[in-house]
Amino acid sequence: MTSPSPSRSISSAQNAHVKRWVALQDARGIERFQQCLVPGEKVVRETLVQHPAQCLELIHRAKIPLPFSIPAHVKTYVLSTPLFEKVDLFGTGAPILVCQAPPFPSADLEVPPRGLEILCPLGDPANVGALIRTAVAMGVERVILLKESAHPYHPKAIRAASGTVFKMSLAQGPSIRDLPEPATWVALDAQGESLPAFQWPEDIRILIGEEGPGLPSIPPGKRLAVPMTKSIESLNAVVAAGMALYAYRVQHPLTNRALRS
Repeated sequence: MTSPSPSRSISSAQNAHVKRWVALQDARGIERFQQCLVPGEKVVRETLVQHPAQCLELIHRAKIPLPFSIPAHVKTYVLSTPLFEKVDLFGTGAPILVCQAPPFPSADLEVPPRGLEILCPLGDPANVGALIRTAVAMGVERVILLKESAHPYHPKAIRAASGTVFKMSLAQGPSIRDLPEPATWVALDAQGESLPAFQWPEDIRILIGEEGPGLPSIPPGKRLAVPMTKSIESLNAVVAAGMALYAYRVQHPLTNRALRS
């Protein structure tokens, strides 16, 4: 890494850059500008090192020295504390990275899965981020975002994913109510058969239920339930998904190469 050009100072909330950064706090702004905010000093540092080509800009507060080196192509902007707080969604005070967030390719669900894939309809961006982080850890090949899903580049998703969103292959799928027949996935459902007894194919998709509504009326397919006491009606969707991914990996362990990466 080499030193970037000197930081440009911005003092007006009406500045076009500031308006763009504020817009990146929701999905519409992310899709409009095809950019995203990466918050958190640790995640910013790791993203600069591991994914420098996706990094565009770095925003930081006045009179606060940068705690890491910046690639020469990354533009830096220094803001007063009140102006920085308009962009700092989580109030950490740490520098914020602006990265590319290109559209995802469409997933053809008529094509059989290759390896382990997830169908995600989760509407809470923090849950989407947590699911992606778990998926990366468990060697998932691809996360297919259904239309109900929150944007994976929402700041809350990126924070929950701890930056792993840039490591996962993502694709756009249909609504959970428009999944094709016959079912090419297994679904997590409290009324399904016991998860531990299931014999996992190596190539498979796992459908996660929506928070609250669970699974709507969709094509019948294999449904799996996590064994639990009757005192609890359901588990958090990400927790249930993590258990299913672990059960899959018990039967299809990660290779030594995957464990090192």
